[in-house]
Amino acid sequence: MGIYFRTMDRQPLLISTSRLEAFSDGVIAIIITVMVFDLKVEVLQPDVPPVEQLRPVFPKFASYVLSFLALAIMWVNHHQLLAQIKRTDRHLLWYNIHLLFWMSMIPFVTNFIGNNPLHAVAASFYGLVFTCNSLGFTLLRNYATGRGNLLHETISRAQQRKARRKNILGLSLYITGSLLAFLSIYFAYLCFIIVPVMYFLPEDIQHEKPTTA
Repeated sequence: MGIYFRTMDRQPLLISTSRLEAFSDGVIAIIITVMVFDLKVEVLQPDVPPVEQLRPVFPKFASYVLSFLALAIMWVNHHQLLAQIKRTDRHLLWYNIHLLFWMSMIPFVTNFIGNNPLHAVAASFYGLVFTCNSLGFTLLRNYATGRGNLLHETISRAQQRKARRKNILGLSLYITGSLLAFLSIYFAYLCFIIVPVMYFLPEDIQHEKPTTA
């Protein structure tokens, strides 16, 4: 895989995209590492039951697990999408950076909702950031599979249309959860949980059969 530039004689020059993949993997690894720093346990007091002292950590741990799972699934699907791309261009690089920006916001909202698990504003903001993440991934996929025409020719177009519909469904669930958090915070959490469950198993890469003359 690589990025094409034009040389002085107008011949295409193939540049490896290994830095794009390595940069994305590094950013995601740092994001996951940063999130766990918020899981802190104070010194346990001998005269207080451990469960009571650990109770404040439970919401933070739950938000960490949810965000970790969402990030892991995004990484798996991001890796799979890049495996289908035969080349890249500057537009795709910026779409990828746009996605990474919103992914870098996940530790902040994870800590926000972990400290305020029953606050509608925290849940709504959490859903908003994941809405932007879902939108960023949708734009990245749509460019690679559509206007950019960057996929290998044998990749199934029907599979890509199915994946795009799935992206739109996930985006809709995050938007719904973010907006309805003020009516029912538990409904918002349900929407946030459905999305990673829906994406838990990534789509297999399917190839179209070559046409015979």
